[in-house]
Amino acid sequence: MRLGFHVSISGGFSLAVQRAHELGCTTMQMFSRNPRGWTVKPLATEDIAEFKRLREQYDIRPVFVHTNYLINLASTKPDLYERSIEQFVIDIERTEHLGAEYLVTHLGSASGQEPGWMIDRVADALNMAMKLHKPQATILLENTAGEKGDVGYTFEQVNEVISRLSNTDKIGICYDTCHGFAAGYDIRTKQGVDAVAQKIDSTVGLGRLKGMHLNDCLREFDSRVDRHWHIGEGKIGDEGFKAILNHAAFKDVPKIMETPKETDEDDPRNMKKVRSLVK
Repeated sequence: MRLGFHVSISGGFSLAVQRAHELGCTTMQMFSRNPRGWTVKPLATEDIAEFKRLREQYDIRPVFVHTNYLINLASTKPDLYERSIEQFVIDIERTEHLGAEYLVTHLGSASGQEPGWMIDRVADALNMAMKLHKPQATILLENTAGEKGDVGYTFEQVNEVISRLSNTDKIGICYDTCHGFAAGYDIRTKQGVDAVAQKIDSTVGLGRLKGMHLNDCLREFDSRVDRHWHIGEGKIGDEGFKAILNHAAFKDVPKIMETPKETDEDDPRNMKKVRSLVK
């Protein structure tokens, strides 16, 4: 089972993969740039080469890149919508230059709009982005927590977006356990995990599930509030994660933890907990 964390790229991508290795990661996620700004620094050739060398040496695969947080593919604002498409293309290009396999994206939000309108809006944005740059990396659509204005908080909605895409060869999904729990998918028991696996298979299909974000949830079930927490210490709990980690549908899917990093001990503690739950 491949386990990893979202790691910082401070100091360069080669340092990011070194951090992942030191944490015992066999997969990893990172940003390709500042996630809260529009400015894009050129990628340094030597740093990319060292990143690729180290990830091969440490056998860290696959690598997930997460899109910029400012991107909103469902925006009602024309300027932001157009800029989001442009920036999304930049993220695809950077993902490919890094040799990463996957680009993870949120679908976006548009408060006050009907889900059908938002689904069309996101699909149009993705179609435009893939027309501007035919992706070699696979784009993973991440389920959301269902906070106000979110689209993509049900697997039916995610599937509706995929069904509207002109080319789905390079489209998959990333299932976030915290987001799903907050949106109403109860995974505290084996029966609940079975139900989620069946729901994914009957909508987008388990074949499109290429990655998971393994996060506990600080808030109550169906709260529609996105608050990640330490594995087993939130409202999902140990039994839920034991069921997820050992489920036939999920056990071989690479898993990334995006748990809080309040101290240097947090990541090692979460990794130890996850490994203790794997049979």
